[in-house]
Amino acid sequence: MLDRDQLLTIADQYGTPTYVYSESVILERIDRLRFHLEGLPLQLLYAMKANHAVPVMETMRDKGLGIDAVSPAELLLALRLGFKPERILFSANNMTDEEMRMAHEAGVILNVGELSRLEKLGKEFPGSSVCVRLNPQIGAGHHEHVITAGEKSKFGIPVEHIDRIVDVAQRYDLRIRGLHQHIGSGILDTETLWKAISVILDASRSFDTLDFINVGGGLGIPYRPEETGLDMELFESLIVSPLKSFIASHPSKNLSIWFEPGRYFVAESGVLLTQVNTIKHSTQRIFAGTDSGMNHLIRPAMYGAYHEVRNLTHPDGPVATYDIVGNICESADYFARDREVAHLTEGDIVGVMNAGAYGISMASTYNMRSLPAEVWVDVNNKATEVRKRKTAKDIVDEALSSGN
Repeated sequence: MLDRDQLLTIADQYGTPTYVYSESVILERIDRLRFHLEGLPLQLLYAMKANHAVPVMETMRDKGLGIDAVSPAELLLALRLGFKPERILFSANNMTDEEMRMAHEAGVILNVGELSRLEKLGKEFPGSSVCVRLNPQIGAGHHEHVITAGEKSKFGIPVEHIDRIVDVAQRYDLRIRGLHQHIGSGILDTETLWKAISVILDASRSFDTLDFINVGGGLGIPYRPEETGLDMELFESLIVSPLKSFIASHPSKNLSIWFEPGRYFVAESGVLLTQVNTIKHSTQRIFAGTDSGMNHLIRPAMYGAYHEVRNLTHPDGPVATYDIVGNICESADYFARDREVAHLTEGDIVGVMNAGAYGISMASTYNMRSLPAEVWVDVNNKATEVRKRKTAKDIVDEALSSGN
């Protein structure tokens, strides 16, 4: 993790609000997961919806990862950055005909989660290869909005409809080369993950032409002080060892297992730096108002998500309880409520921690406020600004010129 002095130097040099990402943390997380998956015929993908900053993507490419892309722009960015088409899984939800054609022409792997889309693919491109996303009817995640499987989920073809998948594939000579599932995000419970994997493994025995089974991502990280990360020893015993035995008995030959984490690789690499502009005392609360807000990190407002907040300027002061809020005209504009933080004064720089995933990728210019700057810190601790913060004039000039 980046140290306090370096973060303060970055805040001084580039201003606030600014996202900072550590290459060293990302590399360590990749190496850690690979170590615990050793012995499997393995392909790691990066779910780029977590953070598509160019140096993050380049790090994934240079470490030999493939990409899980969920939109045309994500797909195009991955291709332009040199990811090989055969290592890109295109998993657009409720895919359009145009998106299907774009992905097919690019030579990437289409991941289809609807029977109607599978039929459209067969009619337009008979004889194609395809990956099918299943709904194992087991969901998990840190909030109901990130659960992506189960009876209430829009994602994937119900596992009970395997016969229908086989029928469509036979009618259009489609080769089902991969099966995919993803049950949710921020999962710290290895046993739930294995239950879902078991379902897709059982379903996969209906196919003898598979190249891979993609068991998804969703691996969580500890956001709260009382949380611990995934028990990787348990992960090995509950998931990796059974997967090795399963592959040996599968009717498909040369079968590989794919994982597609996003958060696990990048969340702990990122810090959102923001400055305290206002200390406001109400009758019962102290509000610490910052120059950032929910438009930059929406997870607390959307999910009630917890992010540690540190006073970087005065870390050793007496602790006080604050509501740490932003500058957006919404009552949900909080980074933290009733949070104990070292005593804050106006002008202090605070760090919102573990913000490398689903921070900038979900950010907006709501209230016509600029996106944050972004700074990349490489393995040699060299800091480079990779996105500049726009001024109010920049934003207005852009708005006035957009109709011309």
